[in-house]
Amino acid sequence: MAEEPKGVPLSELSLQQLGELQKNCEQELNFFQESFNALKALLTRNEKSISALDDIKVATSGHTALIPLSESLYIRAELSDPTKHMVEIGTGYFVELDREKAKAIFDRKKEHITKQVETVEGILKEKRRTRAYISDAFQTKVQAQLATLSTQQN
Repeated sequence: MAEEPKGVPLSELSLQQLGELQKNCEQELNFFQESFNALKALLTRNEKSISALDDIKVATSGHTALIPLSESLYIRAELSDPTKHMVEIGTGYFVELDREKAKAIFDRKKEHITKQVETVEGILKEKRRTRAYISDAFQTKVQAQLATLSTQQN
């Protein structure tokens, strides 16, 4: 049988060690929160792309539309062939696809991003729990030291 990794009980750590552990945990929590926010933003952008694809479905050749270049910048464009769509497949690479293939790519991206969001959500939950344990141990240690000091002074 494989041996489970052993850790040091929080109660055996000094205040300084608990403070460092708390700081590290907070940094990790911030990193995963930023990752979670970025993934959610990516998911929203992907859903907007799916929605735009559905909106263009009824367009005809020569139809005028506002095309997003960024979150706040749009250009007016005339569609020459509304059955073809430019889709980013990764880091600045675009391909021209028909509607069904473009939708399939967006659906795969959505599925992949959703799985990543769920994974990061689980990690965030565990990190928050860890932070609470460390914070409780820190408070307990501080109160114990204060109690010791007050008994020594009396």
